[in-house]
Formats: sequence, C-alpha cells, structure tokens
Amino acid sequence: MVIENNFFEKFFFEQTFNPIALYKIEPDIDTRGPSAIIFIDVNSAYEQVNNVKREDVAGKSFFDIWPNVEPCWSEIIKRCVKEKHAVHCESDSVYTDKYLEAIAFPLSDDRAATIFLDRTELKKSEAELKDKQKKLIEYQSMLRELATKLTISEEATRREIATDLHDSIGHSLLSLLLDLRKLKENYHRPNAAESILDGAIESTERMIAESRQLIFDLSPPILLEVGITPALEALADKLLSPRDIKWSVSTRGQLKDYPADDAVCIILYRMSRELLVNVIKHAKAKHVHINVNRGPNKIQVVIEDDGVGMRKNSCPAEATPAVWDYSASESVSCISEAICESSPTKTGRPSLCLRR
Repeated sequence: MVIENNFFEKFFFEQTFNPIALYKIEPDIDTRGPSAIIFIDVNSAYEQVNNVKREDVAGKSFFDIWPNVEPCWSEIIKRCVKEKHAVHCESDSVYTDKYLEAIAFPLSDDRAATIFLDRTELKKSEAELKDKQKKLIEYQSMLRELATKLTISEEATRREIATDLHDSIGHSLLSLLLDLRKLKENYHRPNAAESILDGAIESTERMIAESRQLIFDLSPPILLEVGITPALEALADKLLSPRDIKWSVSTRGQLKDYPADDAVCIILYRMSRELLVNVIKHAKAKHVHINVNRGPNKIQVVIEDDGVGMRKNSCPAEATPAVWDYSASESVSCISEAICESSPTKTGRPSLCLRR
C-alpha cells in the first residue's frame, strides 16, 4: 500500500542520508521470530553503512542477513506492526561498530520500515562529558582536601608560634616582673624611684597580658587540652562579654561517648569564631546561644542569636538559604562533610556539621 507511494520512494527512501529498510512481516512472526521478517528493499545509505548489496538482501529474512545481530533491531519491527505505532531503540552495533538509534514504524498490517540514525559521535560526546564531570568532582574533592590540610597546617603553625612565644617572651616577661617586684620590696629610697618601678611593673604586667592574649588568639591551648565545648565557652566570653552580649552554651551527647578528632575540632572552632565575629558586626544581637551536638561519627555546632538576621539582598541570588559545602578526606581521620547554612530569617541559625 505505502510501498508504491511515489512521495515515500523519492523523498523519504531514496534521498535520505540515513539507512532505511522496508520489510514484509509474515503472520507466524511470534513463532519464527526474525526469520519471519523479510527484506523488501533497502536504500543506498543502508548498503553503505552495513556493507551489503540491495540485490543480496531483497527477499531474504532478517535472520538470514543478520544471524548474530543484537535482538533489539528485530524486536522493534515486530512490536511496531503489532502495536501499530512507531517503536524506538538504541544500542551498539557489532556489525557497523557504531552506536545506532533505530525507529521502526508500521506501513500496513504486514509492512514496516526502519530508519537508522548514527549516534556514535553523540554517544562519545556524552561519555566525554561524563568523564569530564567525574574529573571535575575529583578535582573538587582534591581542592577541598587541600583546603582541610591547609587549615590543619595553619593551626599547627599557629600552635608552634604560640608555644615559642610562651616559652621565650612569656617566661622572660614573667622573670622580669618578678625581679621588679623584688626590687621594689627591697628598695627603700625616695618616692620617685618607687614611682618608676610601679610604672615598669605595670608595663610588664600589661605586656604579659597582651602576650597571653596573643598566644590564645594564635592557638587556644584549651581547644586541644580540654575540648571544643570549653573552648567555645572561652571564645564567647572573650568576644561577646566585653560587648554586653549575653551568651549561653548547651551540649547534647558526651565527649567520652562521641570523641572527635583534633582536626574536626579545629575546623569547627575556626568557623564558629567567624560566625561570632559576624554576629558582633552585623546582627545587633543581645543574646547568643551555642549548642554543641555529638552523635555517632558526627559533631555539630549550632549558633543562634536574637539579632536582625540576614537581609535577602545580602544572600547570593542563586541560593536561598545560602549553603556552603566543605569536605575532605584524610589518611587517618576522614572528614566527609561540613555544612554551614544560614537562613535569611529574623533569627540567624548557622549550623556547622562535621562527619568523620
């Protein structure tokens, strides 16, 4: 019926660059399978792509021409006639060494046609894209791992400097202060000399306090000696109390039950410090609450305040709420995820979470 249609022959069959085959479907296709699909004709593109001749194909069954071909090519021919609509499939072709897409459509009750589309380059592009995406993920993971190592390395350097300051300058200043006090106790001359000694003692005491503060800022010894919760309490007292911002700290989960690596605590401490500084600068808060939650392979710090929160125009346009993901993998301690998030609501609630 459709075979004799001149429009089909001239414009759809002969002039296309894609392989097309016409088939007659025998009634017993359910039992004979591909042997019941008989080639009527193929176009020149089909000859070139499949390396066959039209006269060698016409009148023979699909199984005779392609005995070991992928089953999907004959299956869609059978289906399109039975279901009376076009059927699609795609697969690697062992005969053409290409990745092909085929569309089979019925022409009548016992006639069908199949058009083949070469998707080899598209498939290669998809594979290359997946490979590049995989490499991008690997590079991102490496970058985050380097960021973690840099944080740990920076903290180690801070601790070394703090230790050196404590062992050298701190001890020297303390020794000087003790000598000045002894000198004052044993010196009973006029008030002018005593005034000079008082000034020297006061200056020395101030330098000692400043050096201790510098040591604490560089690397708070309480963090690694006692733990993250006392360190955050000391940090809140140092940053918030002088500014008349009330604060409180609560915990859930015990340190003895859910210990955390030093690397995890260092990262949480540094990120918490940044959040508290932001509260001081922007939130106009009167009270800050810090909650430390411990669980299996997880430690979380939640910082809440009663301030003005984040304005919408201060958040990135593409993210509401804003989410920053930071992760890394260590050879000994594996930090798999750290998320800092803050919703642009009236009450800021940044949450820092690290999993090992």
